Amino acid sequence: MRHFLFRLRLQQLVLASAVLGILLLAVPTVAFGQATAPKSRVYISVNGGYQINAASSVSASATAAENAETRLTNATYTLKNGLSFDVAGGALVWRQLGVGVGVTRFSQTTSATVNVSSPHPFFFSMPRTTSGEVPGLTREELAFHIQVRGVFPVNDRLQVTVFGGPSFFQVKRAVINTVNLVETYPYDDVSWNGVNQLSASQSTMGFNGGVDVAVFFTDNIGVGGAFQFSRAMVDLPVLGGITQSVQAGGLQAGFGLRLRF
Repeated sequence: MRHFLFRLRLQQLVLASAVLGILLLAVPTVAFGQATAPKSRVYISVNGGYQINAASSVSASATAAENAETRLTNATYTLKNGLSFDVAGGALVWRQLGVGVGVTRFSQTTSATVNVSSPHPFFFSMPRTTSGEVPGLTREELAFHIQVRGVFPVNDRLQVTVFGGPSFFQVKRAVINTVNLVETYPYDDVSWNGVNQLSASQSTMGFNGGVDVAVFFTDNIGVGGAFQFSRAMVDLPVLGGITQSVQAGGLQAGFGLRLRF
């Protein structure tokens, strides 16, 4: 079933890319001042940027049998916005239509808040509670983009590129596996004693799309800014082996070097 869903998602992304290519060809040149077809055929961009995540937090709950009752653990992971880096390149294949590839990397260190309700060993319905903060949880996203590109030169110096297509995401993150508690007689209270972490990774398919505006100082060298939105859903363990679908990607705004040949 998983293999079938993967193939179906891939087919949908390929179809979306084909439709985008047709739409790019349909964009009238008059919208960019009757510009002629681009003289340069190969394009490279390098950006430093900032990513705004699609979600601000991820929460998960886990239960486990304890003292003839149930221990309840809840963890909320904070997802921060942060710096990103991307590089992309492409070439025209017909008129103003091109194809390209891109790579985006996003990395951050976040924290999680954990709350535990632990049953009393002697009395029913008298849970002890404790909570703690888990710092230093790393999260990394590496996305490989396949892009259909529409390249529209406004004049010899200004150039607008519209792009989009499927993306392949590799997501790695540190997650909480178990919570350690300390208790002493008469066991009316429990105290926080840290957690055990594990490193989880998963790959999935998604999509990307955006626009790039470049200003060239010479025929080959310039600078530009880009807005790109990418997104995928990846299944990762989040707490005690519980797997949850988590959003990857987000809105990236970048600025950097532009080359064309």
